[in-house]
Amino acid sequence: MKKAISVLFAIVMVVFASVPAFAAEGGVNSPVATTAPDSSLEYEVDIIPTEGGDGSYEFITEIDENGNQVVSISPKPNQGYTFDHWEIDGPYTTENKLTDPEMRLIITGDITVTPYYQKAGTVATGTVSTDTSTTSPQTGANDAIPYAVGALSLMACGAAVVMLVRTNKSK
Repeated sequence: MKKAISVLFAIVMVVFASVPAFAAEGGVNSPVATTAPDSSLEYEVDIIPTEGGDGSYEFITEIDENGNQVVSISPKPNQGYTFDHWEIDGPYTTENKLTDPEMRLIITGDITVTPYYQKAGTVATGTVSTDTSTTSPQTGANDAIPYAVGALSLMACGAAVVMLVRTNKSK
């Protein structure tokens, strides 16, 4: 009876180990669904004025043909100031640089946008730090883990079957 339970346990482990490897959305090699989200979906965009801007902006938000919320923002600096860069907090994608005054964002959640200005005729000063490490950061799930668990489960299942066959031969 214990051996049958061991075999059953090993089979269940194999099944559970293979589910995340083959059913996960957005993995490295798995296709991602391209259905458009609900077109009535809207997210909040908070614009925080800073020195050099009074909160006046050209702002347009719309739903594109793919069902994504698109936000276009152009700052209106006060007299004597010029636009410097954007700081954006929240889930978004863009093809613009953060130093472009005309910003077009595709947002997937609430965002906070802060435009920064500098006095006209001045040069921005600051320090830039460069990452000199030789390795890139590991992000996301490791694809090898489900396969390792599956391989170990198969070995356990094989060992349980061998033990069961040996026990049946000795009877």
